[in-house]
Amino acid sequence: MATRQDDRALASEALARLRHRPRRLTLPDGRTVRFPKAAVDGLIEMLQAVAAGDTATVVRNPRELTTQQAATVLNVSRPTVVRLVEEGRIPARMIGTHRRLPASAVLQLHDEMIARRRHTLDEMVADAEALGLYD
Repeated sequence: MATRQDDRALASEALARLRHRPRRLTLPDGRTVRFPKAAVDGLIEMLQAVAAGDTATVVRNPRELTTQQAATVLNVSRPTVVRLVEEGRIPARMIGTHRRLPASAVLQLHDEMIARRRHTLDEMVADAEALGLYD
């Protein structure tokens, strides 16, 4: 059974080889397989994570999300996503009675939410330090 250390070593070796031949692979029968740049970039990122001992997960990014998918990404309820759409904070288009949201807009809002949380936490730490509650 492969250990985590074995996986890290294999990922490092594969990463080194992939960097030298970034877009094609020669099969044992001599045929060459070409890969799209986006696929190679994703594979490199995954191998870097495994080589560093991190967990790597492949996530497909559709261009549009349903309100439920957006809710999952944002870690909020579906009704909250609907409210955000109605407030104009996330653009959406209607397909019949269903909303479709651009994935890029949902991810941008996700990043903004995380940045606000980090800023708030930094302020809380500064307040705690000022009050002598935090070393």
